[in-house]
Amino acid sequence: MPGSTHHYLVITRTHIDNCKSLQADHIPLVERMVEMGRRVLEKKKVGDLDDVRMGFHMPPLLSVPHLHLHALAPASTMKLKAQLRYGPQSHWFITVDKVLSQLKTRGKVK
Repeated sequence: MPGSTHHYLVITRTHIDNCKSLQADHIPLVERMVEMGRRVLEKKKVGDLDDVRMGFHMPPLLSVPHLHLHALAPASTMKLKAQLRYGPQSHWFITVDKVLSQLKTRGKVK
């Protein structure tokens, strides 16, 4: 079930289990995934690219054992059920900004 009107996945070619498997040397990969997510949203004519949520599911809540970035828009119209699954307060979802910040400061995702 889509989390928003637009809900796309960016998947790595190289197998990486999940976001907790990422290390500092994966920062360029994550940045490229974000770039690709934005490109898809632009191509699909998403009007407000500031009203986007991008991130990863956190273990143990993984339906697919392969790293994939969720790109959702518009974030402001996500229903409660979607907010629980993809929201900033969810225990099972981490935004791409937090992932990149943790990789830059700690070298891993906690």
